[in-house]
Order: sequence, then C-alpha cells, then structure tokens
Amino acid sequence: MKERIYKYKLDFYYKSLIIYFAAFILYALVRGTYNGPNFQIIFNDPIIYIFLLFILFFLIALISYTIRARILIFNDQGIILKNRFGERSIKYDEIISVKFSRMRVDRRRDPNRVRVAGLKLKNRKRLLRIRLNDFDNDKALYNEFFALSKTKVPA
Repeated sequence: MKERIYKYKLDFYYKSLIIYFAAFILYALVRGTYNGPNFQIIFNDPIIYIFLLFILFFLIALISYTIRARILIFNDQGIILKNRFGERSIKYDEIISVKFSRMRVDRRRDPNRVRVAGLKLKNRKRLLRIRLNDFDNDKALYNEFFALSKTKVPA
C-alpha cells in the first residue's frame, strides 16, 4: 500500500497577507499627500501602524509555518507526524480509539462538519488532537481517520 501524504495548508496566511497589504497600499494612497512630483505617506496615522502590525503578524506566521512544513503521512505501519525538524511515528497498534468532535462553529452554516480527530494512544494520557481543516484534502483525511476508527474499538 502506498503512502498517503497530507500537507499543512498555508492558503489562509497567503490570502490574509495579500488582503492586508492591498488594503495598506490603498489606504496609503488615499491618505498620502502629493507635493508636486513627490508622494508622502503620513506615518503619524495610527491606522497605518495597525495595517503594518497585521502585515508583520501574518508574514511571520507564514514564514514560520513554511519553515515548519508539517505533513501527515499514512502508510501500512501507522501514521507519521512529520515536520522539518523531526517526526513522530504512531503505529496502528498504539491507537486505542479515534474520536471526532466539532469545534465551536455556527451549526446553521455547517451542521455536520467534523473539525478535530482525537487519537487516544496507549502511552499518552490526553488525546492527540489533529485539526482536519488545517491539512490539504481534509475530506480524504477525514475518511482515513474514519476508516481507522472503524477498525478500533473504543475503550
């Protein structure tokens, strides 16, 4: 059986960075002053600092998540939680049960959407929670965990 790889999604951070940067440029063009051929941005405006703060926050988040490069790998032996700095292998026989839960969400918009898969492991007291929406192809990832939950009897 071949490995199934699910990479961490970064599109939220890309989109947020682009939107805040575009809003910053538009706001700077509107609030800036034209003195002949020169253009000056008013830096004593607090909204400029707020935009710069958001841009800096999302830029740092995007860089840190890109460097971390989180990946979930399903293979014959188990699940591998991997990032650039190391990996953790969880064998299928270490998994006691799989529990699904929803995070707080508007139930009218998305009533049946599972948000988190919790793995109960033999050598760990707390559940290992994996947010399914954070990875590419979250529906296939849900199907992987659902198939795994059918083979495991809850303790």
